Amino acid sequence: MTLNQKNIEEIKNFPKENFALLNEILNRIKQNLKEKREIMYSDIINLIIRKGDTEEKFNQLLLWRNYKRRLGEITVKI
Repeated sequence: MTLNQKNIEEIKNFPKENFALLNEILNRIKQNLKEKREIMYSDIINLIIRKGDTEEKFNQLLLWRNYKRRLGEITVKI
């Protein structure tokens, strides 16, 4: 497996490996949206930017979000 393939697999598996972090972020977004609409991947990036989180796990979350958007997914499905 090449380095790029390994990186892609890590990005794909982000929700499994960091479920607690993702769940925490989704709960925060749900509170802000108050069930007005489905959570979108752009909501995740907006929350991270507003909070100013720069840790590696948030960088990985952004990579996962970008991966899902490139697949054409708009709303978050875990």
